[in-house]
Amino acid sequence: MKIKKISIETIKKALLDTKFRNLFPEYREAIDKWMVNPGCKCNVPLYESIYAHKDRLKSYFGNDVEFEEEEEDIQKNHWTVFHGHIDDLEAYLQSLPHGPKQIALARWEDQVTLIVNDPQIN
Repeated sequence: MKIKKISIETIKKALLDTKFRNLFPEYREAIDKWMVNPGCKCNVPLYESIYAHKDRLKSYFGNDVEFEEEEEDIQKNHWTVFHGHIDDLEAYLQSLPHGPKQIALARWEDQVTLIVNDPQIN
C-alpha cells in the first residue's frame, strides 16, 4: 500500500472538492474567500489551520498518510510611512535596515510622503 504525503499543496488541491470543504465548517467564511481568490498568499493561515486537523485529514485521505513538515517561503509585508520635509528624507532612508525594499514616493512642494514595504521571507 502506498503512503500518501500530505502537504500544503495537497490541501490546496483538496479544497476544490466539496466533500473536503464540508469537513471544516468552522472555516466556511475563510473557504468562501479562498474560492474567490485561491492563488492569494493571504490564504496561508487557512491552509495552516486545516493542516493542524490531522484527524480530519486522515478521514478524507485515509489512514495511510504521512504529514510533511515543510516550510514554505512566505512573504510577510512590513509597511512604514514617512511624511515630512524633504530635507529629512535622507536621514530616514539611511535609518532603514539593509535589504530589498519596495518604495512609493509622492512630493508636494517641500513635503514628501514615502511608503516603504520591507518584505520578510519566513
